[in-house]
Amino acid sequence: MTKNGSHGTDQAEPGTEDAGDSAAASLMERGRAVADQLPEAVDSARGMIEAAQGQIDDLSDQGVIAAVAFSAGVTVGLFLAGAPRLILALALLPTAITVRSAVQRGVRPSRLVN
Repeated sequence: MTKNGSHGTDQAEPGTEDAGDSAAASLMERGRAVADQLPEAVDSARGMIEAAQGQIDDLSDQGVIAAVAFSAGVTVGLFLAGAPRLILALALLPTAITVRSAVQRGVRPSRLVN
């Protein structure tokens, strides 16, 4: 009975270490580029939310109630349809903005539900 010897060696193939290092370096560069742009993205999002809040503040009480109902309906519909959690979290933003505006105006929760 013959035994087959191991054809492999304990050393890595010549080129795989370089490829791994270059991939890691590329990933680090891209991560730094994204991190550098993050403050601008946050400032832009904050500006958009403030603009949306201003538009909602210009609505009448009935308009705010309708906006709450619409945004809550869309969010519940996405939930029932099985949307991913990230999408649901993003859909909650308009609902939170409109509910906040309604509460600041003194709209009672019973008017929002009815």
